[in-house]
Amino acid sequence: MTGRAGTAPEPPQLDLELGLGRDGGTAILRRHVAWPWSLPRGFRLAGAAGPLTVLPQAAAAALLPGDHWRHRIVLGPGARLHLVTAGATVVHSEPARPAPRPSRAEWVLSVAAGAALSHVPDPMVLSPGARVTQTLQAEVAEDGVLLLFDGLCRRDPAAPVLGGHWASLIEIRRPSGAVVLRDRQRAEETALADLHALPIGAAAAFGTALIVAAPAQLEALAPMLAPGPWEHQGVWGAADSLRHGQGIVLRLAARSGGALSAAFDALRGALRPIL
Repeated sequence: MTGRAGTAPEPPQLDLELGLGRDGGTAILRRHVAWPWSLPRGFRLAGAAGPLTVLPQAAAAALLPGDHWRHRIVLGPGARLHLVTAGATVVHSEPARPAPRPSRAEWVLSVAAGAALSHVPDPMVLSPGARVTQTLQAEVAEDGVLLLFDGLCRRDPAAPVLGGHWASLIEIRRPSGAVVLRDRQRAEETALADLHALPIGAAAAFGTALIVAAPAQLEALAPMLAPGPWEHQGVWGAADSLRHGQGIVLRLAARSGGALSAAFDALRGALRPIL
């Protein structure tokens, strides 16, 4: 986690390390939780052999202007984690301020050998004029699994634009340092508003689903995520392979944030066997 020039890095407000517990199931071995987060205990919904489901809860479930949320999630060998959210995170704005402050969210993820991490938050909801920057850095072992969802929608697609923007950087590497993916996106609020008039029909949300896994596991997904068009109840997109067949990326545009969330839910269920 980076700090201001000349200062020590700021610690993450949500910092979890997971591994195999005494019974052989995934357990939280170390935790540090600070404002705005609270952390109920995890649940093994599929028994000790299945993933641990953890639902961190944020105060007000909203990113305020000037907020900087920092997260670090580390999975040891063989650990399996399903990290979920209780609902969409609203990003607020301050259009009356001469120099509106951005909101920032930063994630650092580490997936060790034989581990699997499903990080599948609901789409962000941007208020008119909201400015948000998010970064995600992940290190994934060759036989590790990472499932990542990243999406957003405008709170009111018909509202006038107020100078907001959204920016995202996702970088995934192997322990050797080899780059699996470096994905940088930026959209001004005017471009987000234009999604409402795509040739495929009205769209008010977009997102990305990303799967990094071993080739044998990816082969099982071929019937559902073969390269080319993808559609699910008001959501349109296209799937493609990452370099050297190390994963699959699915780009999505949706009629609404709710439709995008429903598509994410369908993907969660379909991808659960590889987790």
